[in-house]
Amino acid sequence: MKLNKLALLMGLSLSLLSTTSFAEQANNAQTVFNDAYQNYLNAIKTKENVQQAAEQAYTSGKTVYGENADNTANLAINYAKSINRYGKQWIEKRFSLYQQAYTILVNNHGKQSPETIDALVGMASFAPSAQKADYYLEQVIAIANTQNNPKFVADMKLEAATILANKFSYEKYREAKNYLEEADEYYLANLPKNSVEQIKADFLMASFAEGRKRYDQAIERLNRVVNVFDESLSYDHNAELTAHSRLIDLYEKQGKSDEATKHCIAIAKMVPWKESQEQTPLYRVNPKYPKNKARFSKDGSVVMEFEVDESGFVKNPQVISSEGGVAFEKSAVEALAQWRYAPKFEHGKAVAATSKVQLDFKVNR
Repeated sequence: MKLNKLALLMGLSLSLLSTTSFAEQANNAQTVFNDAYQNYLNAIKTKENVQQAAEQAYTSGKTVYGENADNTANLAINYAKSINRYGKQWIEKRFSLYQQAYTILVNNHGKQSPETIDALVGMASFAPSAQKADYYLEQVIAIANTQNNPKFVADMKLEAATILANKFSYEKYREAKNYLEEADEYYLANLPKNSVEQIKADFLMASFAEGRKRYDQAIERLNRVVNVFDESLSYDHNAELTAHSRLIDLYEKQGKSDEATKHCIAIAKMVPWKESQEQTPLYRVNPKYPKNKARFSKDGSVVMEFEVDESGFVKNPQVISSEGGVAFEKSAVEALAQWRYAPKFEHGKAVAATSKVQLDFKVNR
């Protein structure tokens, strides 16, 4: 009788100890996750070590919430979005994380649920082919169509067009173009021209037009963007620079250097001249590889000094040094003479300034 009582007391003690141990583990796991997630939020604010912090939040969160929770899916998406490395390994990693999230969310909410859209868009972005990407994007738009929200449908079509365009696939060109045109049609009819969505659509419409060598259409779209920035200063500085830069390229392709000049000057007003650095050309023509040098796989390089005049034209290019022979020098000077730069500004006025550039000629072996 005493032995039985002792055994019972020992059993209760072990059970209590086990319960306490599991509770402590759960509390510790929650604490680890809370700290990891706060580190992730801090990393986003400081823009430092975001990928590492997101991975730790995802790993510790999976321990707390389990493999099949919505929170785990959302943490996987956060981790995928934070990855800023390139190469096949990281593309596959991002796709895998989005796929994990999608599987969880489909099981929890169903294939037609809006909760799956972020994961589907992510899978489309990092899919191994345009065909596979379009398969996921068709599902995104089908779900969007069930939400009774025309703007949301337009936004998803713009997203789909952007993703397919970035795949550089001729096979899905028509699908991308159709998605874009349908989104643009909605924006033009329903949103102001300075809306972020319309600006994004204008940029992409310009890219499609340029790809078909319809330069006038591309110029019209980009000038719309520039005009928006001229009327409001509350938009993205980099987007404005991109619009001006692309207009320079388009006008030069059409031989309209005078039209390009005002955009060279606009950029010059926005980006200060850096005396200590080689200036970045806004428009460049690649030098022709001298045939006699290419025939014998000869490399070369040319360093030149030149003047950027008040309109951003290259003047008086002079060879300072070179390797490989005079043929490289001639080709380099001919190319540089066609380049355009943002002129230097002093006291609110464009002035001529001197810069240098080195052109390297290398044969792929």
